[in-house]
Amino acid sequence: MKVTKNNKKILVIGGSGKNGSRVVRKLRELNYPAFSTVRKGNIHQPNVRIFEWKDTSTWEAALTDIDSIYIVHPDTSMPEAYTEIKELAEKSVKMGITRLVLLSGRGQQSVIKCEDAIRKSGLEWTIVRSAWFNQNFTEGHFAASIQHGELIFLADTVKEPFVDLEDLTDVIVQCLIDDKHNHHIYEVTGPALHSFEEAVQIIGATTGKPVRYIHADADNYYELLVQHGLSQDLATHMIGAFEEILDGRNANIGDGIEKVLGRPPVLFTTFVKNNFQAAEE
Repeated sequence: MKVTKNNKKILVIGGSGKNGSRVVRKLRELNYPAFSTVRKGNIHQPNVRIFEWKDTSTWEAALTDIDSIYIVHPDTSMPEAYTEIKELAEKSVKMGITRLVLLSGRGQQSVIKCEDAIRKSGLEWTIVRSAWFNQNFTEGHFAASIQHGELIFLADTVKEPFVDLEDLTDVIVQCLIDDKHNHHIYEVTGPALHSFEEAVQIIGATTGKPVRYIHADADNYYELLVQHGLSQDLATHMIGAFEEILDGRNANIGDGIEKVLGRPPVLFTTFVKNNFQAAEE
C-alpha cells in the first residue's frame, strides 16, 4: 500500500523521552515529517533540533518552519513551568505555528495554570491529561526497584488508573493530525484502578518473583530522594507534588482513549502479561 506524504511538520519537545520518542516514531510511520528535540550537544541525526527550556535563544531555530508542536514539559507542577509554557506559546504565535498539544497531569492547580497558557494562546490547542504510565514499572521510575524485588514509594492505599504509553501515544498522534480534536481536553487513563501495592503484586504474581511494596512517609521518602542525589529543594517539591496527586483526587477513570480512538484502553494486567512474562522466558 502506498503511503501518502503528509506535509504538516510537527515538533515534539521532549522527543527523546518515553512518550515523546513513541510519538515521533508513530508520526514517522504515518509519513509525517516529525522533528524531535535534544537539550544540548552536536546534532548528527536528521530531524533533530536543540531546544532548552532554560535557554530561550534556542527556541527560534527549533520552531522554524514548524506547523504543530507537542509539548512535554519536564514537570508542569514546577513554579517556573507556567512562565516557560506561556513564553513558548507566545513564541509559537510569532513563528506562525498553528497548533499546540500539551501533555498535562491530573488534578493540580499548578498544572491547570499551564493549561490555561495554551488555551489562551489564540492557537489551535488540545490538552491531554494523563494518568501514571504503565511503563514506569518497566522503563521509568520504578523499573530498577521492580527488578530488585522491592519498591519504596509515598503512596498508601490510594488507587491509580495506570495508562499504557502506547494508548497515550495513539491519542497524542490523533490530536496532532486531526482537526476534530481542537479545543478539547482529554482525560487519558487506563480502564481499572489499582493501588501501587496491588500493581507490584500483579507483577510478582506474573513473574513468579514476589515484589515487596513499602509505603514510606514523607520524611523517609524525602531522605531517600536526597540520598539518590536530588537537591533538597527538588526533593521538597516532589514530596509536595506527590502528596497532592496521591490524595485520592485522581482515583477515577477517564474516557479520553474511547473518545479519541474509539476503543477501550489496555488493561494493566494485559500490560504486565505482555511485558514481564517475556522477560522471564
